[in-house]
Amino acid sequence: MIRNNVNKRTSRFLKGLYFLASLLVIFSLVIRNVNLEFAMKLIALISLSFLYLETTTKVNYLYVFILLISILSDSFFVLEEHFYYNGLFLLVLNRFLYIVLIRRTILIYSIKKIVFYSLPFLLTFVMIYTLLFESMTDIKTSSFLLGIFSVILLLFTFLNLLNKNSNKSKYFFFGTTILPFADAISAIAYYIEANLVYVIIYHVMYYSARYLIFKSMVSERKLNH
Repeated sequence: MIRNNVNKRTSRFLKGLYFLASLLVIFSLVIRNVNLEFAMKLIALISLSFLYLETTTKVNYLYVFILLISILSDSFFVLEEHFYYNGLFLLVLNRFLYIVLIRRTILIYSIKKIVFYSLPFLLTFVMIYTLLFESMTDIKTSSFLLGIFSVILLLFTFLNLLNKNSNKSKYFFFGTTILPFADAISAIAYYIEANLVYVIIYHVMYYSARYLIFKSMVSERKLNH
């Protein structure tokens, strides 16, 4: 599906709706209103999905699927008492699908370059995982997979940034870099110290990361005009 025209009024409305809903998610966390949180998380991601469909030159259906997975995982996490592990599974799947999304760029780099640049990402992962390992008694395997997928994703988005240094690669790198750090803060909030400040911080990080990745996915239109 290829689009040639963008309705600026619609795109501005959807963008505003995304940011408003994201702010209301934070508000719902402060006042501890689960129903409002659930509704605003759905509105935020649905509006981002429609914003992408409205502004992209060519629809990437895998990215749309990733957004749908995000909608489901967010919904499960709101209802964490019954669906926490479902949400966690979808979060790991989501991170894997981002790797699939950039699969065409993975094979262009030499093994030597991959090993060299992977070291700082691997060391960071090992330090964070070691710090949280003892506390995450019930999700050690899922957290390990999420961390490994994040390392792979960060490595290749960083290599793409070095190789292309375009707006698309910058947005995607910064967006995907925020995600694993938000994961770490989320784990701290769930398993080490239940602090509302941590919860607010990782929500802000997730919604910022999703918007940056969206910007990357639609950057071709800006480059072509």
